[in-house]
Amino acid sequence: MAGGNQYNEHWTLEESTSFMEEAVKISQNLEYDFIGEVAKKQKTYHHVYGYIVDKFPTLKPLLTAIKSNCESNCFYNGKKGEIVPSLAIMNLKSNHGWTDRAETTHKGKLDLSQYTDEQLEAKIKEIGNI
Repeated sequence: MAGGNQYNEHWTLEESTSFMEEAVKISQNLEYDFIGEVAKKQKTYHHVYGYIVDKFPTLKPLLTAIKSNCESNCFYNGKKGEIVPSLAIMNLKSNHGWTDRAETTHKGKLDLSQYTDEQLEAKIKEIGNI
């Protein structure tokens, strides 16, 4: 085919390492609560991190660091009231595996729809004071 394969793979280990290290640095900034925000800053989408780690498993600790930084940032910002606590709770549950004690104890799912935003905000403040 003339011109070669325009869809050929361009991620090398060196490029991937540099890209992931940049993402770790970005995620260390407290303003990044969600991995998608880190990806947006890099002008990409968050699924690319998983793709890179699948291709280069040795880079998994970098992805773990990105996720851990976002988790810490989210909790910190929720506790300090920098983001709406109910949003912080949703992010921590959806993306970082957090659960309510009732869920862990009773092995069931807690229906958050029964709580008001004020009740959820009170809960995240309570968690922050433990």
